[in-house]
Amino acid sequence: QSRLKELQRMVDIEPAHIDSPFRFTFREAHKHPDMVMSVENLAVGYAHPLFSNFSYTFNGTSRIGLLGPNGQGKSTLLKTLVGELPRLGGKQNNAEHLVMGYCAQEQTDVLDQDATPLQLIQRLDPKIPEQELRNFLGSFAFRGEQVDTPIRPFSGGEKSRLALALVAWQRPNLLLMDEPTNHLDLEMVHALTRAL
Repeated sequence: QSRLKELQRMVDIEPAHIDSPFRFTFREAHKHPDMVMSVENLAVGYAHPLFSNFSYTFNGTSRIGLLGPNGQGKSTLLKTLVGELPRLGGKQNNAEHLVMGYCAQEQTDVLDQDATPLQLIQRLDPKIPEQELRNFLGSFAFRGEQVDTPIRPFSGGEKSRLALALVAWQRPNLLLMDEPTNHLDLEMVHALTRAL
């Protein structure tokens, strides 16, 4: 009953976001494998495992949330699954047509600070017409001169929004997100919720 009341309240406040500048969708993946990834007896950590013997099969319709106190290995697990950290044990099998989208906890650190939003997205897909890329960036509220401005002076929220746009552009069929709302304002959090 409490969930139903909460959902009703969400419907009631929906019009509050009607004038939001952010409206985007994750582009449709080219392939939808039934199984996107499986891990068997996975051990993750740095010098020593934070945990081990983790086995799971991620199918194409899985929706999984990782909850737990800080320092228990949630981010470490995601970094291991995407290959940023080596496995300390076990096996990982990725689907043949896996396209992984990864939103790191501090994803803005890996962006080329001297590039413009347009240059960053062109690097992902250089053959796409420029206007199509500009339209897509516009759905993340990057418009006008900002599309052609180096991102170094951008706010943390603008950089997080751009990093999210770059992930959404790549048509992932597996999306791994580590605290993706860090630095995002409420309107963008709402847009991300709707897109998911």
